[in-house]
Amino acid sequence: MWWMALLLLANDMDGEEAIEHLEIRGKAIERVSDVMPVQVISRNEIARLQGGSVIPLLRQVAGADITSTGLFGGQTSIMMQGGSSSHVLVLIDGQPITSPTLGTASLQNLHPDDIERIEITRGARASTYGGNSMAGVIHIYTRQAASNTASVRIRHGAYHFREAATSASYRSERTSQQLNIIRRWYEGYDLTTDQLFGNEGLDGASATNVTWNGSYQASEKLQISARHFDISSRAEYDQDCLHPDTFERVFCLPAVRIRQQATQTQVKHRLANGSLQEIQLSNFRERSNTTDGAEFSTTWLGDQDALDTRRQTLSWQLTTPLAGRNQQLMYGFDWERERAQMYPLNFAAQTRQTRSVYTDYLWRYPTWQITTGGRLAHNSQYGTNFTHSVDLSMTPVDLWRFGVSHSSGYKPPTFNDLYWPGTGNDQLRPERSETVSAYARHYIRAGLLEASVFYSDFSNLIVWKSPSDGGLWSPANVGGATAYGLTLRWEYNWKRWRVRAHATLQETEDQATGVRLLNRAHSFGTITMSQGFADGVMSLDLVANGNRRVSAYSDERAAGTWILNGRWEQAFSREWMFYLSMDNILDNEHEFRPGYNEPRRQFRIGISYHWR
Repeated sequence: MWWMALLLLANDMDGEEAIEHLEIRGKAIERVSDVMPVQVISRNEIARLQGGSVIPLLRQVAGADITSTGLFGGQTSIMMQGGSSSHVLVLIDGQPITSPTLGTASLQNLHPDDIERIEITRGARASTYGGNSMAGVIHIYTRQAASNTASVRIRHGAYHFREAATSASYRSERTSQQLNIIRRWYEGYDLTTDQLFGNEGLDGASATNVTWNGSYQASEKLQISARHFDISSRAEYDQDCLHPDTFERVFCLPAVRIRQQATQTQVKHRLANGSLQEIQLSNFRERSNTTDGAEFSTTWLGDQDALDTRRQTLSWQLTTPLAGRNQQLMYGFDWERERAQMYPLNFAAQTRQTRSVYTDYLWRYPTWQITTGGRLAHNSQYGTNFTHSVDLSMTPVDLWRFGVSHSSGYKPPTFNDLYWPGTGNDQLRPERSETVSAYARHYIRAGLLEASVFYSDFSNLIVWKSPSDGGLWSPANVGGATAYGLTLRWEYNWKRWRVRAHATLQETEDQATGVRLLNRAHSFGTITMSQGFADGVMSLDLVANGNRRVSAYSDERAAGTWILNGRWEQAFSREWMFYLSMDNILDNEHEFRPGYNEPRRQFRIGISYHWR
């Protein structure tokens, strides 16, 4: 029936008319950016950064605090406007990859080669995107074929890092296809400083990424596209392994294997009255399991645990211009089914469904714009939620724009919170947030200056805590937290030079205790300078983070850090490219989390060959 519907739509179109490819734009661009600031990291900026992982890209996100445990393969967290990493929704081409079991997204295995652009929306945006968008949204779009070309690349670097990649793209008047295959592995280094906790061995990692994108322009008014990605990874880590019966420490070499698979189909249909109809169907599956690499392994708590998470989604959306075309109405519905199962624990398969309806109204005049939106979502496990957004912007004088916003968000309890054997709490309610923000932007001759302030209120936060009778820890909805701060952003272009910089100052507070929230830096920022020249590009970025509270039992702080990174790519002919990078150039010793070593100076070199 699905493909029959597509064929019927295609038959309604005039097969002889000229082909004009429909522009693929994200929800943020369509629904928010006309009023509130949405940062876009373009493919051109991604190419200038020449990063070997997604972390250098995420560090360009204004208002985002990025932390990791180690180098490639280590857990990567992104926190925005006082929220935790589980309060930031991560999408790939509109498809959520945030785990309903763990509550976070496995960002560490994404690769810049697969990314066309990134759209960032700060603050609560559940009325637009649904659950998990309590503090912000990171929307990643995968690469589309721009021409007929192919390439191969190899890189080698510190900690015996190796990378081999190939890509091929094909584009005609009606069709396009892009295929990327990337293999990375490295021997690593000892992640932990605590010799009793760690195993004093090298903690390595490996990953294989396969991404395919295809589209077919059936007519001027109908486009069908599909995407599939498959990421398999293995990352070693240090853990204090305990025997399940005696709880004595045993020797182990733990590692976690993760496989993510996602398939998506999308149809865009331009109606006769100018309305745009979009249908999207997707399936996402993430499987992870722990293993032991010791030659003579023994049983320990968590060994061979396996987690299988699946999500299917279906969405329909219609965007209609209204009278005078200075107004726009958007409405639609989303359906989502999530399923999780854990082995070998007695964690029975659990399933929940969410049905949502939403609407947005945009009213645009030359000197002001306003949007209002709402979403009503019903979940089979925890009931009904309503979220909203109201945004107003004004341009009272040339080159200046001002805006204010009030919006809300929520995050469903994870499957772990609800059903963990013996300690889960199936009475949990969703966490909630409200954000009030304002901004001022000034467009200068070759760029922009932007300042934004925010206030976030978090309630019903879910925390694992020990009961008063001293029994097992269990999750519960507790009090709330607040966060407020200032984010500055500067973009400047001069001839072949480009500067991108942002900085954030923030205060976070637990409402019950008055202490700063865990792992939130008081200040952080990045400045990146790049120069494009004949057949090459160079970039330099400085990343700085202030101190952060790292203990739930005291006011212990991790010291602030700063690192300097540089990259250079040069074409020696039409086909051959040379790559050189050095991260942590000044070899600073630093930690994002106590006990976890961050890598010292890292040198990488590579070459690539391109068929054009």
